[in-house]
Amino acid sequence: MSVTFTETLPGQRGALDTRSPLPERIGRRSRSFGLDVFDSSSGGLSLSGASGLSPGRHLLEERMAPLPSLCLVMYSGFLATLALDIVVTTADEYSKKLGAGAMFSGLVMALTPLLQGLVGVPLNRWMLKSTSMKTVSILMAAGMVVGNIIYALAGLMHSKQAVLFARALIGICQFQLGPPIYIADAVGVKWRTPVMFVYSAVATLGLAAAPAICGLLDTFLHELRIHNLVLDSDTAPGWFMAIVYFSYLLKVVFFFENPEESPSQEASRASAESPVEKRESLWTTGFLLCLLAGFASTMTNIGCMVYFTQLSQHTWHWTLALSSWGLAGLMAVVCVLSLGSSRLVKLVEDRKGLQLSSLATAIVSILAFQFMPSWSAATIALTFAGLLLILTASSVVKNYAYALTPKIVAPDLKDLAASWLMLALTLGRGVGAQVGVLFTPVSFAVTMLSTYVLLFALVSIFRSRMKQHAKAV
Repeated sequence: MSVTFTETLPGQRGALDTRSPLPERIGRRSRSFGLDVFDSSSGGLSLSGASGLSPGRHLLEERMAPLPSLCLVMYSGFLATLALDIVVTTADEYSKKLGAGAMFSGLVMALTPLLQGLVGVPLNRWMLKSTSMKTVSILMAAGMVVGNIIYALAGLMHSKQAVLFARALIGICQFQLGPPIYIADAVGVKWRTPVMFVYSAVATLGLAAAPAICGLLDTFLHELRIHNLVLDSDTAPGWFMAIVYFSYLLKVVFFFENPEESPSQEASRASAESPVEKRESLWTTGFLLCLLAGFASTMTNIGCMVYFTQLSQHTWHWTLALSSWGLAGLMAVVCVLSLGSSRLVKLVEDRKGLQLSSLATAIVSILAFQFMPSWSAATIALTFAGLLLILTASSVVKNYAYALTPKIVAPDLKDLAASWLMLALTLGRGVGAQVGVLFTPVSFAVTMLSTYVLLFALVSIFRSRMKQHAKAV
């Protein structure tokens, strides 16, 4: 039976009694990140048109997180990407200064996401079970401060082991698991896809900011003629990130609010208390495809950045500053296009969006081939355009992987699904960083083309198994 609920005004008894207990953050609509969301400051409620839905379910689907906390969650995603990629343009020179080669510089970049996936994600998940998200965020931010200070001091100690230890500690303490879990718990299913798109775009902004900051720091130090064992172009990123993370730690202490108990947590406890009810399996075909899409997209992002750095500095003989600014400009355009892709949510359904973005990435990968034997200006421009389109299309793939994962699993499995997706994303970053230093134009283009042709084929075949879960909220 279809029931329509209307607003109850003061002094009037209607279909919905406003004196009955309701979730706290339900009320009039407001604007947050360009989205039309509910504002908790109003006690009024209108559920007209919610045909076939109970009031509680409709409210859960429309819920939105507090704006200050949501901003900090977005900012943490930006900082995590920044901490990972700020050493991309300087890792090679830092390795040479310490007496190491290209493979060591690849390990410096790959170690952080690998340790985040293999150690950080399980550790953060265990910590979230025993303490609040705010406490975990504070502890992890403190670890990031220490890790970046050690990375900056490794030049003074002339120790390769110190560099590796610092990057390992940074990987363990990145806490990239927090934002997806927070968004899945605090944002209703109606708004989760656009919010995930915004989060992914903000994280992509870190890819543009990292080389730009490196270029600024390098120019600043050269202008002031500062170059010593404690502070130079190679160690400056470590000092910069230590200061930034200390500032972030203070913001979390004063402004972050823990998410309210989510429906997924309630459902998880209910299923645990009721052994008669069989829990659904997480490992469905659709979920595995989301993991593959997340792995491929982050492998592409970092692989493209490292490949461009190696190509520009060693083949095109660009300076560190020029290479940094070129990469920053490339990623800035990608960030704008990725943020603009959030408009696709209204036009393209999630599964079809993942399918089309995979196909688009495969097609534009053809531009990455070196069609001329020499690196002329036209060839460099074509390669630059190819990298731009590959990064943009693969970012959309990542956006849909973020959005689909908590939707296609049972509500009580959302947190676990987010953990596995984050593991896939971090492993993709690690693989991309390591193979990026080994890519040639042919191997790079073939890898991108084959990866996304495979992903497109699998999504096309198993698209029916990626439907939104019937109880998703």
